[in-house]
Amino acid sequence: AGGAGVAARSSGARPGMETTMRPGEQLALEGPPANQPATLEGLDHEVKSLREALEAERAEVARIEFSLGELFMRNACEEYLHRLERRIQVIENKEVDTIHWRIENVDKVRAGFSRGQFLASPAFSACGLDGFSFHLYPRGDDFCEEGYCSLYFHVPAETSVSRTLFLGRRRHGPMEADALKNCGVSEMCVLSNEIDKETGSVVVGVEG
Repeated sequence: AGGAGVAARSSGARPGMETTMRPGEQLALEGPPANQPATLEGLDHEVKSLREALEAERAEVARIEFSLGELFMRNACEEYLHRLERRIQVIENKEVDTIHWRIENVDKVRAGFSRGQFLASPAFSACGLDGFSFHLYPRGDDFCEEGYCSLYFHVPAETSVSRTLFLGRRRHGPMEADALKNCGVSEMCVLSNEIDKETGSVVVGVEG
């Protein structure tokens, strides 16, 4: 009859499954889910997010570069100030020809060293020159007798001096020294005999 629906069986449908189409109706085609964004809109959103992340990374890199620049400048200034301080010390010590280096807690210091190991003094200036230092071997160098300490005086390059070394009450010199031949004594003294009993310290020095 003209008003009746048309029943059709799909060849691929399971038995008992039918689709009924009424006059004027069209078969609905399956499309993408309603919540899935359009392709171009999704790409635009992703590109925008990537650009924002890139700008954030550029800002962080710029901040790090600025911090490194400040650090470099600060280190350069500190190094310059250190050189300037050393130069001032050289000028101030132009007339100095006697140096004292006091070592505290000598027994404790000696206990921390083995034979052949030395304790270096801070570098110092004298007579208008910079770069002098002492090397004290609390248990002696590799050539001295057991029980003795060794003492050496190191001088700057292209410098020649004649000085007397002392450790406590013991003196040695005057003797010549230069950058190639540092003056010193392998068997300077028995260190324990020169320790100040009241303070537990000893004074190392050079004069002349």
